[in-house]
Amino acid sequence: MTALTRRRSDNQHQETWHVYFDDIYVGTIGENAGVPIHAERWGWSLGFYPGMEDHRRGGETATFEEARAAFELAWQKLPTLSEAQFEEWRRSRDFQAWKNRMWAEKCRLPTQNPNGQSTCFCGAPISIACEEHIHTVHRGIGA
Repeated sequence: MTALTRRRSDNQHQETWHVYFDDIYVGTIGENAGVPIHAERWGWSLGFYPGMEDHRRGGETATFEEARAAFELAWQKLPTLSEAQFEEWRRSRDFQAWKNRMWAEKCRLPTQNPNGQSTCFCGAPISIACEEHIHTVHRGIGA
């Protein structure tokens, strides 16, 4: 099984870590903003959408170490996630990244044209049913 890895967020105003399982962003461990010093200063959340809607978890702790341990315990208690659930997330990630790139390149989506046809930013002709083009030609652009 692939181990969880953490990557520091680029948020310079508070310490936040993004947690990944392979290439999938599965949660966050970070300082809670705006809480009093005596309150639980660290929060964690576990879950990704789409693919894991029924298994989201989260909580607050006093220290980073406690938040990390709580996150890992919640991860271990998850029911076994299927490769289909991970693939659903990857396909959603890739579609969103593709759509954002289309907009950034000032390309129209097929749904924005009356005939349902358009041209991808890579130059390929596409139609409304262009999911396979996105997931074969542009896989991982949002990774």
